[in-house]
Amino acid sequence: MRELAPSKTKNRLKMVEVACNFCGSQSRQLVTSGMDYEYEVSDDTFQMMKCRDCGLVYMNPRPDVSELPVLYPPHYAPYNVESDFDACSRDSFYYKYVYWLIATGITYFFDRFLPDRKTISALDIGCADGHSLNCMKMSRTKKVETFGVDISEKAVARARENGHTAYVGRFEEIDLPHASFDVVYAGHVLEHVCDPVAFAAKAYDVLKPGGMFLLFTPNVGSIDAKIFRDRRWGPYCFPRHWYLFDRKSMKLLAEKVGFELVQIQDFPTGSTWLYTMHSICKSSPKLKHLADKLFPLSGSMKVNAYNIFSNVVFTMLDLTILTLTGQTSNMGVALRKPL
Repeated sequence: MRELAPSKTKNRLKMVEVACNFCGSQSRQLVTSGMDYEYEVSDDTFQMMKCRDCGLVYMNPRPDVSELPVLYPPHYAPYNVESDFDACSRDSFYYKYVYWLIATGITYFFDRFLPDRKTISALDIGCADGHSLNCMKMSRTKKVETFGVDISEKAVARARENGHTAYVGRFEEIDLPHASFDVVYAGHVLEHVCDPVAFAAKAYDVLKPGGMFLLFTPNVGSIDAKIFRDRRWGPYCFPRHWYLFDRKSMKLLAEKVGFELVQIQDFPTGSTWLYTMHSICKSSPKLKHLADKLFPLSGSMKVNAYNIFSNVVFTMLDLTILTLTGQTSNMGVALRKPL
């Protein structure tokens, strides 16, 4: 990995050049380039490359890990999911229905993949304010002990306030006991890390034999990723997404680390289309001023008429794509550590 000299421009980031994380190849081709259309923390233009040897898609050069506090400012949306829900939102039919679905999904996952374990110890990597851990506690059939890791001190403080054991720092660097968790969860985190193989290997190490590594990540093999390949696909998320995966690359990752690949399943989601439409507007000089008005990312989890309408419309669009193609931009992967 070669470090590049930082630019003197105020809002430019310290960058590093990297080889393919899977095969070490330096042979690559340009996929697209773009700017930070979401939080505008930098004036840089970032490039997504594709390894010519194994097909992994990754950002090169990418920001150095020392820039993480800049890339993830205090108003970074996942840090504040729980605070988006006021008392009125939590009493709404929409909120109750959505979280009934979540509780059903959590219960199904635990019962299907860990049927003999009455108590589940779950670690959420990138736990933010503990929102996903709160959802795990909604399991109807298992007692769930919750643990989390995040780089944000304020987010971890909120997670602790919500009753979870949480640690501040990068997952790869935190000293966690070997073989101590039944579930390791990484919801849209793998694409953010500097070394996916080392990250997955750490998850393997802290899992108990037979434990599950459950993750969600954008699917760069989806039809909308191909349609909006030229910088406008929402999950590019320049400069925070350093790697992008498809089904082939997820299988390669499982093989490299030693996981058993249990299932890959894509799920419809409205948020991907919200980010894509925001990127389309933001990347166009003529439409830029409409991006935050028509497709606001801030407060997108709040329960209001606009968010409900856009989420339903975009989710139905994604469901149609899933029916026709078998894939969406939201890929769920279940991996098991062998007994």
